[in-house]
Amino acid sequence: NTPRQVGKEPNPGGGAGRRVRPAAAMEDAHLAQLHADLSTKDYSRTKAGLGSSSAEPAGPYDNVVAVAAHYNGIADRHRSLTSGSDILHLRNLNNWVKSVLIRKHLPRADQFGRRGHAVLDLACGKGGDMLKFKAGGCALYVGIDIALKSVRDAVERYNGANNRAPMPFRALFLAGDFCDPSPALELDRHLPREMRFALASCQMALHYSFKSEACARALLANAAARLHPGGVFVATVPDANVLVRRLRAAHGLSFGNAFYRVEFEPSACSGEAKAFDPSASPFGLAYRFSLHEALEDCEEYLVHMPTLTRLAAEAGLDLLYASNFTDFFQAEAGKHADLL
Repeated sequence: NTPRQVGKEPNPGGGAGRRVRPAAAMEDAHLAQLHADLSTKDYSRTKAGLGSSSAEPAGPYDNVVAVAAHYNGIADRHRSLTSGSDILHLRNLNNWVKSVLIRKHLPRADQFGRRGHAVLDLACGKGGDMLKFKAGGCALYVGIDIALKSVRDAVERYNGANNRAPMPFRALFLAGDFCDPSPALELDRHLPREMRFALASCQMALHYSFKSEACARALLANAAARLHPGGVFVATVPDANVLVRRLRAAHGLSFGNAFYRVEFEPSACSGEAKAFDPSASPFGLAYRFSLHEALEDCEEYLVHMPTLTRLAAEAGLDLLYASNFTDFFQAEAGKHADLL
């Protein structure tokens, strides 16, 4: 399989059109041919893995196609910071947390005082975090997402669609499943040899990898494979402790309000105490999640932090800190009030 690179044809008339540029090692002629080939593809399909195979995954990875199809179906609504959403304040809080993480861990200059570093954005979606990386002085951006339609939207955003300013950094976009444990689909194999990252980011998506241990290991291996020495991987996930606490406080196996709903399967926990079997695998602990304007009955998985910490260490990553968003806000709001 070859990596699927999603780009945009050059503007034949010059003007403001910009082409997505990968690493310098990619020749323009080769890139142009990739873009020409992509224009004949069926973008309504979902893709498994970093290749262009249309075969659906089997076994423990069956939900990959469902997740990709879900995100492919979400339109890019082009909201502002002050309007256009019924869950505006939640979105703004989440964006603030991500902005602070990027500011804290994306270096502003290299050892020679030059600005600009490479960023790996796992689960880049429609490219909503590119402005945050731009503010951090990103010089090279690599975005990958399982939903091909979302990646195409990210390319359009990169190029300045919908009256946005085009991004100033070089970029490479890939459509694929970075949680796929197949050796042939390791992200490291599909990037130019010299490419290294100061920051790897996986926002609101790492919990999908806890479908199985193999998937979680694959994600962490892809996040760690090309980090510079001292590079940082940042991720945000639903807090499993909060989810379980609210589950046990609920009358049944579901809880929520007018904007969100969480529902656990009867097989997930047992008894009136809603206890989880401590001898069972920490992977595959599923719940169904719906969020107004964002997700509709999507299967997600609890992230057991001690297990995540252990697997990350085996991938070469040491835990710097883990924090609930509420605690993170209290600790960081004073130092990063401007980002509010």
